[in-house]
Amino acid sequence: MLSNRCEPEHGQSGSLLPAALDSIFKKRPGIWFGWNSEISPGKKYRKDRCSHHSGYRQHSWGLTPGEYDNFYQGYMHNVLWPVFHNRPDLIHYKKEYFTCWKNYNHDVKERVAAEIGEGDVVWVQDYHLLLSGKMLREDGRANRCGFFLHQPFPPGEILRSVPEHDAIMQALFSYDLLGFQSSGDVNNFLAYALRFYRVERLADNLIQLNGHPIKLGIFPCGIDKETPPLTQNSAEAMSNYHRQIIISNDTISDISGVHYHLDAMEIFLHSHPEFLRDVSLLQLSDTSRGYPYSAHDLCARLERQCGEINGKFGDASWYPVNYIRNNLCHSDLIYALYRKAHVAMFTPLSEAMNLRAKAFILAQDPEDPGVLMLSAFTGTAEQLGEAVLVNPYDAAEVSRALYSALTMPLHERKRRHHQLLAKVERYDAQWWARAFLDELCAEPAPAAAPFHASHHGIFTPQRIY
Repeated sequence: MLSNRCEPEHGQSGSLLPAALDSIFKKRPGIWFGWNSEISPGKKYRKDRCSHHSGYRQHSWGLTPGEYDNFYQGYMHNVLWPVFHNRPDLIHYKKEYFTCWKNYNHDVKERVAAEIGEGDVVWVQDYHLLLSGKMLREDGRANRCGFFLHQPFPPGEILRSVPEHDAIMQALFSYDLLGFQSSGDVNNFLAYALRFYRVERLADNLIQLNGHPIKLGIFPCGIDKETPPLTQNSAEAMSNYHRQIIISNDTISDISGVHYHLDAMEIFLHSHPEFLRDVSLLQLSDTSRGYPYSAHDLCARLERQCGEINGKFGDASWYPVNYIRNNLCHSDLIYALYRKAHVAMFTPLSEAMNLRAKAFILAQDPEDPGVLMLSAFTGTAEQLGEAVLVNPYDAAEVSRALYSALTMPLHERKRRHHQLLAKVERYDAQWWARAFLDELCAEPAPAAAPFHASHHGIFTPQRIY
């Protein structure tokens, strides 16, 4: 497995994706390659680490300052991230960003090539190491190789705003299996591939380019369903909260939607004064993975907006918004906050899969569960359709949905939670790995009859749910 990180960033011990990948390796032997979250002084001082864990090995390394600036913060955060989240206006492009990304992928490919065996299966996670699979192919490696995109796949017109859009597509075409989070993502990919490349669609989930069959699939990423224990310290901290809690846990970025749901909170308090002093929004905002061109301005704007709401509605004993953006909230405390919350708002403007929403579902008391509110513009909404779905741009709609969530009868909350919990537990990290790897290792089924579809043939997740 190749992933951007294989060791959590400092202060990010509760990150859900690394924990999910780690839980997969505990049941499947293999080798995990990735960045160890450290910055090395230079290439000649970079030391690779190999550590042995129960059932698997982990190969990690540090990034040089140039790789961190040009590959990670440059090409990833300032080029690909805006495009894959439908915000090409946020691109800050430099040619050296792409050159560094390509060279970094080559270095990773060399590390993998030194360890790979003839029958090994290669699984590449996300676009950070997208080129590595293609480079292994170019070296003559015939191993089964699959790629999973954790981000949304953008419409073709937006992808073409990246100067290297063809290199990205050619790299995707080199894999045996492409995995996506939702039907919207795979349909965007299909529409673009069929329109601009000599791609044949052999079946609903199978295409071919230059004689190379490529399988497509929807594999919504799951999390480890083993929840952390509720510690005494966390329980005591929660005992101080006597009001209804609305919780939102976001990374500060241009697509987080935090400012919009703060607008909704202001409208809600103005429209429903009966909730004054009876409800508080606990806004957790992660700044460690902020985006360099916008994070500072976004933090300042967020602090100002929270201050304005608190100044307008709060008093000496109550603040409508409690804003926390430090590392005090470790994983077990966040779990306790989720369990205590009456409503959770996860309303990004664009996102593939929100693992924190799934963690909220797992944390709930089945006898008195909270309500999950989700942006309709995420892949999560396709899987967790029993949540309260909202348009995050419409603050008035979010305000009405918030009132509905806070006043929802217990029987309706239990019904929704029961269905959501069944999905989160069934489609967990182990299911995700098993479904993807089984599909990767299976031979493509020959089409029984010629398959005819327009460029806009729809790919649906009906076989999953």
